[in-house]
Amino acid sequence: MTTKPVIETDFAELPDGTLLDTVEDPNNPVRTLLAVYRDQRVHYVDQFEAEDKIVLPISRTSEILRHVRFSRGAKPYKSGDHLLGALGAMIARCLDMSELQRVLLSCFILSTWLPEKLPIAPYLAFVGLPRSGKSTALRLLDLLCRRSLLTSEITSAAFYETCNRVTPSLVIDETATAGDRRALFHLLRVGSTPGSVAIRKNKAFNPYCPKVVCWTELPNDQALNSRCVIIPLQESERKDLLRVTDPKIQAFADHIRQMLQQYRLENFNRLSLARVPGDECLNSRSRDLYEALALPIDDANIREFLAAQFQLQQNFNREPLSPVQAAVLRTLDWYIHANGTDTTCANSDLTDAVNLQLKYDQELFHATPHKVGHVLTSFGLTERERTNTGWMLLLSRDTRKRIHTLLRRYAVETDSSVNREGCGLCSDAQILPAGTCKSAQEPEKTALGDESKIGVSELGELRALKTG
Repeated sequence: MTTKPVIETDFAELPDGTLLDTVEDPNNPVRTLLAVYRDQRVHYVDQFEAEDKIVLPISRTSEILRHVRFSRGAKPYKSGDHLLGALGAMIARCLDMSELQRVLLSCFILSTWLPEKLPIAPYLAFVGLPRSGKSTALRLLDLLCRRSLLTSEITSAAFYETCNRVTPSLVIDETATAGDRRALFHLLRVGSTPGSVAIRKNKAFNPYCPKVVCWTELPNDQALNSRCVIIPLQESERKDLLRVTDPKIQAFADHIRQMLQQYRLENFNRLSLARVPGDECLNSRSRDLYEALALPIDDANIREFLAAQFQLQQNFNREPLSPVQAAVLRTLDWYIHANGTDTTCANSDLTDAVNLQLKYDQELFHATPHKVGHVLTSFGLTERERTNTGWMLLLSRDTRKRIHTLLRRYAVETDSSVNREGCGLCSDAQILPAGTCKSAQEPEKTALGDESKIGVSELGELRALKTG
């Protein structure tokens, strides 16, 4: 007689489409059960016998997993829009945020319930001065995100152990005062891409999971900032905000988590993302963030709003050009307009002009032809050829178009004496910079249309909170 192997799992998708997800036993928070989703129905078991194995829910006996917040089962919900509205309404009762911020935060929460289907693990950063509500926002996300783990400090060993057993939503408080910022930044950088593996002491760990942080000001780390959905907060004068510890908030959060659990099971294999105006203006990292938040969203207006928001964010997150890069770009702008018929530009002539620009900018250094060549390569201006007199930059239409795009994308201040009359590229709508794409010119109107559609209007189930 062959004995089937017994395995523990936090989540599994079986070959026949059955989904197994670990949830908390409603009658005993120390125990876990398997939520079995099959034929559009959910039931709960202590173990599940498949053809080749016996599956048990992940145990909460370890010290860390006792603090991971599991949903207490699954409950029916009306629609995806209704779920977003309930999330927005709950946020409005605890945090003083604009309607657009509430929608953005609600979309992030929903995305944490489907991390296996996302192109990246989304990160969220609250930014604000002391008393701006950052800690309240983190505690609220701890109530609503999937498998949330709220911590004031986490070591590398604990982080890898937790992520290897479950895929948590890691909510990190007091990040601005964390003792080892270097180690914290490392943890925040790893695990944003599914399938990446961390090797520690000859063991492989999966560090992939959504993360939430808070800062008094954004760190000087553009690579990290560009991975985050950034939500600024400010001190509120509202007197009607409820505490996250309020029993009504706690009870309604438990109800929403169970609806989100049902949403996860029903939509795990149904997600698809249609194109919306504006998403073509996103760079690769902003596009990943946009797709992570937009994938669970059915409403095209909200997806369009998300695309517009990430166009704006990628613009202010862009690293500024160095003095040499800015000087090269301004010089190229002057050259292609002053010499409209030229087909080439000698690297030596370009270097001389760049050094004049640097002198005008009162910089105390000069650029070499080698340095200018490196800058051209970093700009993607690689149409160059070597001649008897040195390297030449080919001024094709693609090269000229690229120069115009870079000027606008990096908001480089140009020479007002340059004659731009007759230059079609200067007014070409197809090369508007990221963040000013035509489809994103009016994000507030495009995003939501009728503001009563989502958020505060969905208060039917929150009347008790309002009166409380």
